[in-house]
Amino acid sequence: MCMKATPEGCELRDELKETKAAVASLDTRLTKVESDVGKMRSETQEGIRALTASVANLAHDFGQRMNTLDARIVAEKEKWGTTLRSIVTWAVRTILAGCAVAMGITAWRSLMGGAA
Repeated sequence: MCMKATPEGCELRDELKETKAAVASLDTRLTKVESDVGKMRSETQEGIRALTASVANLAHDFGQRMNTLDARIVAEKEKWGTTLRSIVTWAVRTILAGCAVAMGITAWRSLMGGAA
């Protein structure tokens, strides 16, 4: 295809040299792009690792806070249970004391023969 003896051959030879230079330039640029993409990929992987660690730390912190909140709720329930139990106990004692007084008055009236 490239005939050195003709003017077309010389033009083709010069174009071939230019094409080889352009291909070499493209090869250099492609190598640089591949290197940059490799760096981007490693940075992305590092970012994903950091993000995973952050999410794990956040989940751990959330779990601790929920456990603390649950412990507080249980403690408050115990306090309310104790308070309610004491209120019910005093109410029952008061009612029983009132019943005892009523029974005593009734027994006194029965024994005394209705003198009062």
